[in-house]
Amino acid sequence: MNRAIAVISLAVAVALAAAGAPAACAFPAAQGVLRRFAGECVTEKFAFARMESAEPQAEIAARDGKILIRATDENRAAAAVGRYIREVAKGHWSRSGNRVPTDWPLPEKPITVKAVLPHLHAYNYCVFSYSFAFYGEEEWRANIDRLALSGFTSALVPTGNMKVWQLFLRDAGFSEAQIAAFLPDETAQSWTNCGVMEGVGAPFPPERIDEEARLGRWIVKEMRALGIEPMLQGFTGLLPNSSTNVLCGAKWPDARIYDQGRWAGGLKRPVLLDATTDAYAKLAKMWYRRLYEVYGISDPRYFVGNLFSEGGVAKGVDCPRIAAAMQREQQKASPGALWCISCWGAAPRQDLLNGLNPDLTRIIVLDRNMANGGVFPRGFGKITWIWGELLNFGGNEGMYGGMNALLNLSGHLKGPNGKTLRGYALESEGLDSNPVFYDLFTDLVFRPDATGTTGVSPVANTLDQWLAGYAERRYGIRDSRIAEALSILARSIWNVNRMQEGCSETVFCARPKWDVKKSSSWATREKMYYDPQDVEKAARLYLAVAQERPESLKLPTFRFDFTDVFRQVLSDRGVALVPRLKDEPAARAEFLALIRKMDALLACTEALRLDTHEARARKRAGERGVRSLRRLFTTWIERPNSNLNDYAHHQFAGLLSNYYLKRWEAFFAHPEDPDAALDALERAAPSASCPSPPKDGDLLALARAIEQ
Repeated sequence: MNRAIAVISLAVAVALAAAGAPAACAFPAAQGVLRRFAGECVTEKFAFARMESAEPQAEIAARDGKILIRATDENRAAAAVGRYIREVAKGHWSRSGNRVPTDWPLPEKPITVKAVLPHLHAYNYCVFSYSFAFYGEEEWRANIDRLALSGFTSALVPTGNMKVWQLFLRDAGFSEAQIAAFLPDETAQSWTNCGVMEGVGAPFPPERIDEEARLGRWIVKEMRALGIEPMLQGFTGLLPNSSTNVLCGAKWPDARIYDQGRWAGGLKRPVLLDATTDAYAKLAKMWYRRLYEVYGISDPRYFVGNLFSEGGVAKGVDCPRIAAAMQREQQKASPGALWCISCWGAAPRQDLLNGLNPDLTRIIVLDRNMANGGVFPRGFGKITWIWGELLNFGGNEGMYGGMNALLNLSGHLKGPNGKTLRGYALESEGLDSNPVFYDLFTDLVFRPDATGTTGVSPVANTLDQWLAGYAERRYGIRDSRIAEALSILARSIWNVNRMQEGCSETVFCARPKWDVKKSSSWATREKMYYDPQDVEKAARLYLAVAQERPESLKLPTFRFDFTDVFRQVLSDRGVALVPRLKDEPAARAEFLALIRKMDALLACTEALRLDTHEARARKRAGERGVRSLRRLFTTWIERPNSNLNDYAHHQFAGLLSNYYLKRWEAFFAHPEDPDAALDALERAAPSASCPSPPKDGDLLALARAIEQ
């Protein structure tokens, strides 16, 4: 029967071809990315064809009046579309807006599209809370398209994992009450998935669990269609704290459970089940069965899962043996899959790695050193690894950049561990600021001259030229003043010269005190590494262009960057006022005025308004979702004054005027005993009234007033 159907299908295809019907596109998924970016009319200018090669790659050329994309697979075809848009058509895509070109010229000569290293990976666990918590299919469609255009080959996909947990825990014998107490809400799931806490924001409504499961399944399907391999959660034996009552009984007689201690100032970590027991082997089978059921696949190439993250207790644990046992169960579930483990701080423990098969393991490095000269200090023996940038923490706003880290990517290949380096990774905790950094990063990984083994990156010697090209692609503007502004920023605030965790934070979002230096616990307390006058000068140059070209402010990309540079000006002026606050009432008044100015400025740009983010949360999860989002942005968990307080602070219109400003006003009113007032504001933050600021502000006039 199947043979007969095949013969009929072939006959139909021949008949259609003879009748002049259009041939099927060789790479329909890549073509779909192009269509969504540029429209059907532009898509008709392209042709797609397959090429044979032992290595994934593509070529862009002109043939018969069309832009021909020849590629080995869908993934390289989409990457070639991205390279054409970037290099030939001078277009741009980003999380803060696209610029679709008006001209789509034929390439003057063939362009080979081949990555320096085989793997480009996307996403840190944290970004799913700080940037993606309330994303739906529309937002994920744009996310996946950007990954495809940039050439990413794999991505972490924890969306839907709460359904896996729910079904797995039922199978294991946990009660519905125990399951509900364990599963966190949308903004807290990242840290349950990476094994450091449980139950924050619980209960997570069953209908939302099911919605997220459907979305996760769709994400996996769409990614795989474009050759982006999902990394799914492996079973590392981390279980709810209620496990002692469930597992240590007749059903699981050999279960051994280890306490993991506490995380981030008192949050109870999940417990760890000894993987060398029969109980673990049985539970692992349950986990992988449910994982495949939820995501609709049975052959993942990558599992993720971390142990002992950020101080987890390993007392009494035979790390090599449990690691080996976990990997055995992974191989039973999907032979040949790699266990991908994050390298952050002291993790992973070396004794854990000693128990693993190097050929079935990969390390993803999260490198916070954005002043890095291109050599990560730790090696992993025969285990292959991926270097990952970690530019952003907590999703905070703040101009910041690791131009050094990017311009010296080749150092990782030339260093002592270069032979085992297999790629690069996008590991920022939040992705909505500093778009220039991510554009340069994804450009360099496809440039052998920039990241290869010979010499220093030519981009390091022609950075000004690259920045001018970036401005043209992002804004559609050729203007020496914009190029100069970018050059100033690239050598100043975008070029950190020391190790620190993310940007030099604003003080507006800090819990008030007289000698305040930062907003969150782990940020640097040192003086600024850049001269604030550089940012002021760049802002004046942007303003000069906007005054001559007011239409440029209608372009989302220019508007975002224009707003951001003036936001940074106000933030830096606030820092400069701190030494005067205690003794000068005029300085206090000026400080509060700066916060109000920033709120009005940011209200003019959708992405920098609190109500924009709340609307997404409300659409997915109603007022519960809004409360969850506010909690994350303010106290992080439902109690004030923990060391996570203000970790995910945001300079958003509406949040500044309704929360941070009120904290500073309360402090200035009662500086001798402010805690009661501040505690009350923080406790009320998730549910407090937060009127949205007007949207009809004059951005250009506000910027002029700041510069007067």
